[in-house]
Amino acid sequence: MMAAVADPGMLAAAPPPWPGLRDDLKIHPSGRNRDGSPAWHLSDPVRNQFFRIGWLEFEMLQHWGLGDPQRIAEAIAARTTLAPEADDVLDFARFLQQQQLTRMAQPKRNASALHWLLQNYLFIRIPLVRPERFLRRALPYVQWMFGMRFLVATLLAAVMGLLLAARQWDAVQANLHGAMSWEGVIAFAGALVFSKCWHEFGHAFMATRYGVRVGHMGVALLVMWPMAYTDTGESWKLEGSRRRLAIASAGVMAELVLAAWCTLLWSFAPEGNFKNALFFLGTTAWVLTVAVNASPFMRFDGYFILADALDYPGLHERAGRWAKRWVRRALLGIEDPRPDAVSPRFAAFLTAFAFATWLYRLVLFVGIAVVVYHAFFKALGLILFLVEIVTFVGKPMLNEVRVWWMRRAEISRPRLHRWLAVLGALALVLLVPWSSSITGDGVVEAGFEQPVFTPFAARMERVAIVDGAKVTAGQVLFELSAPAPEDDGAKADALREAYEATARGAGALDRDGVAKQVVAERMADQYDVQRRASTAELHRLRLAASEDGVIRDLDPTLRPGSWVSPGSRIATVVGGTRWRAEVLVSESDRARLVPGAVATVYPHGRWQPLRGRVVAVDDGALEHLPSLMLAKNHGGPIPLNPTAPAKDLRPASVWYRVRVEGDGLSGPLAAEELATVRLEGHRESLGRRWIDSALLILLQQTGLGKEG
Repeated sequence: MMAAVADPGMLAAAPPPWPGLRDDLKIHPSGRNRDGSPAWHLSDPVRNQFFRIGWLEFEMLQHWGLGDPQRIAEAIAARTTLAPEADDVLDFARFLQQQQLTRMAQPKRNASALHWLLQNYLFIRIPLVRPERFLRRALPYVQWMFGMRFLVATLLAAVMGLLLAARQWDAVQANLHGAMSWEGVIAFAGALVFSKCWHEFGHAFMATRYGVRVGHMGVALLVMWPMAYTDTGESWKLEGSRRRLAIASAGVMAELVLAAWCTLLWSFAPEGNFKNALFFLGTTAWVLTVAVNASPFMRFDGYFILADALDYPGLHERAGRWAKRWVRRALLGIEDPRPDAVSPRFAAFLTAFAFATWLYRLVLFVGIAVVVYHAFFKALGLILFLVEIVTFVGKPMLNEVRVWWMRRAEISRPRLHRWLAVLGALALVLLVPWSSSITGDGVVEAGFEQPVFTPFAARMERVAIVDGAKVTAGQVLFELSAPAPEDDGAKADALREAYEATARGAGALDRDGVAKQVVAERMADQYDVQRRASTAELHRLRLAASEDGVIRDLDPTLRPGSWVSPGSRIATVVGGTRWRAEVLVSESDRARLVPGAVATVYPHGRWQPLRGRVVAVDDGALEHLPSLMLAKNHGGPIPLNPTAPAKDLRPASVWYRVRVEGDGLSGPLAAEELATVRLEGHRESLGRRWIDSALLILLQQTGLGKEG
């Protein structure tokens, strides 16, 4: 007898078998949600994970044995006020299968070792001990630290310790300076290890106090940096969020307790290693607790504290859904259903928190990528940098854009046209070479500068000006006298007169009279030349201005009768209508400049700009700043290279010098003044500049730009 063969069409239309639940799953009450509805925890003991479910999901699990989505939905509607549909039951069944909670679980795709390494090398857990037995035995000995009396005493110790430390702030600064040595670094590392172990034991003892099993403790590698961790994942079994909040905040509280008592004891401890240890423990606990553990934007203690304080598990993921809903509605007009039944004010908080978390993580992941880049040789570092950016920054953005594309039919047309117009305008701004302006920092000074010196050692007879006085061309500034030229002039004048008298009398002599007359006349002419030279030297001691200007840097010690050496500048005449400036520009801006380009100089503290032209552009990069005023250490805008001595004035970046000159100065300038200079160069788009800069950095860092 032949068996009947089923119709292939009927086999295709047959519903899939109903997935059965795993026998080891457990359900625990979890209090109530923020809207007042009851909540439960569905736990997976194999993976030590839990899932928070609501009333509808709980009822579905209660009727799961019916084995049919329609029958389950009808049974729930008949027994409760809920009104689910069969599709709701199917969606929950697919979720259970995806999370491996059913007997017919959807197998997860096995990731390659390379994929796992790329996803997990930033954070790897290494369990070391299973401390459950030790914690239960030691708990009675530390139970007193959880009492209110100890907490009040710790608060008083913290206040007193900070006040005493503030009163001896000079000692605190001295200890901080001493920490910059190798011994200080080692001490800080030891204090960090101790304080973090103390931190983790705070979590562990608090969890044990509330009956939560601590599975293991160990070391986690965060970007290959070791840090301690404690597994308190079973705290989800606690029905009240207050106890979960206590466990999450116990580590931070333990470090603050350590910091408070160490700070207080440091003020009274005698000098020595013990006092140094107290200082390192106190400062490490204070700083790192606030800077790292208290942050709610990563999955550190601050995140779990905030999630438990709000009684809102999965804070990052659920807040992210609110933020994505806001973005889709604001940008594309796509209306998604509300992810949770929360108040509008709390929904706004979740949206803002998600944006803050995304911004924080963007900065953090870029920073991690930079650390990874510098931790390896350049080629591998660059590859890992790109992997970091693509995996943790680019991939989430691409996934969201993919959702937009799949739901493009729901996008509001007017809003789409508006955004296309915005993107077009942005492309015009970035790609069209609108601006030819180049801005740089520099120093400007007067084009005319006359240093005033005495030609030789002389005595001051009269000072005719004061500092800051305006002078005109030819005006006498100083009158000096010098004994040596005066004596030489008087002697030459006397000898000249004597030889002239001899010449007049020599003609009357009978013997050799004519010859003696000629000799005397020549000697008289020679001494006349010497007399005129001495007179000219004396005129040089009347120091005058060669052009109109202002007196600067007048020596305040000059008095009539004082002696002046020829090597010292006694004043400076600065003025005229000409001026010159030295401007610093980057390498990309230098390529856009040509001699003769228009320049506008804005001296700091002046209203009127100066207009001139570029007269020279240096071909080589600047090795030293042209003026001390430009250095950031002295109030200027240009940072110095930290690896070079400050006196060398070596800039931290690459700069090129541009010389600018002009005329038409209306008022006097000081010897040097800081200025902001706007130069006109070849037009260039913003996008071109960014692309060129990125390519330059890429070539420099990979070494491809080096000649072989």
